[in-house]
Amino acid sequence: MRRHLSCLLLAALAAGSVHAAGPSPEAECAALGKLAYPAVDRPSAAQQAALASCDAPALYYGIRQPRDFVKARHCAFTPDKDDDVFSKKAGVLMMLYANGQGVQRNLQLAKKAACSAGGAPAELSGRLAHLAELAPGKSEAGKPIDFCDDITSGMMMGYCSSLGAAQGDVKREREIAAIAAKFKPNERAAFSRLLNSLSRFVEARGGNEVDLSGTARGAMVVEEEDAQKDAFLAALQAFERGKLPRFSAAQDQAIDRELNTVYVQLRRLPAQEYTTIKMADIQATQRIWLTYRDAWVEFGKLRYPAVPAHAWRAHFTQQRTAMLKALLEELN
Repeated sequence: MRRHLSCLLLAALAAGSVHAAGPSPEAECAALGKLAYPAVDRPSAAQQAALASCDAPALYYGIRQPRDFVKARHCAFTPDKDDDVFSKKAGVLMMLYANGQGVQRNLQLAKKAACSAGGAPAELSGRLAHLAELAPGKSEAGKPIDFCDDITSGMMMGYCSSLGAAQGDVKREREIAAIAAKFKPNERAAFSRLLNSLSRFVEARGGNEVDLSGTARGAMVVEEEDAQKDAFLAALQAFERGKLPRFSAAQDQAIDRELNTVYVQLRRLPAQEYTTIKMADIQATQRIWLTYRDAWVEFGKLRYPAVPAHAWRAHFTQQRTAMLKALLEELN
């Protein structure tokens, strides 16, 4: 996910420099507003009623449901209830018409949808320029386009990161389910409790220990939450391969002392003015993390009985200490 966020930042910089010669976006959108979508592309009254609570991006990308371009198009034509500064449904229409997915390819209608999607002025300008380059004979002719290709704002970066995270969640959960299918009933029960505690910790870590003061805060929260979820899956896969924690009781005690030392150093820091990260939030996250660590100990005792409890504690305490050290460096 860190690589994904870096790519989004690079895309934003690149998009900001793309400006094709021609009419202004306002003038182009005014002209495109006169175009009409074919009636045959719109949903019938019955289809629209059935899609009252639909999610156009989820249908388009296949997030927790089969990918369906026709339903995505019908959904995108239903009334937009969002009050965001950009329209997700219009963004889906743009991709469908530009890429010819479930509908005849039509770059002019794709541009019309891009105008309706809105967003930051530089994003609209970049999308219109990008769509122009997809025309026959142009440099990008026939290539696919995504609504997230031309982002320039922190808000759009957060939205696009959340889309990537949602798709990553589906893949990750599928891999976890395949591993859990081999567990015994008592192991499954403990694993379910572990997953619940993971969910609470991931939410706390992203919401409490990431600085939310910048416009890219949404993307940064998603990035951190993805990192924790990826770390969980990687650990589970390693344990299943037999790469288990190996720590002595003395090492566990030393690692715990180190964590407490860093924690005390954090508590002694003066209040920080230029960040949203507060000690009270770190304390709240720490309590949630302790429950998460204990859930690993409980599950590990059942699934990997040869590993003593102190080894599990040391393994995850060492990881948490690294997080707290990073916070100390950031806030100091």
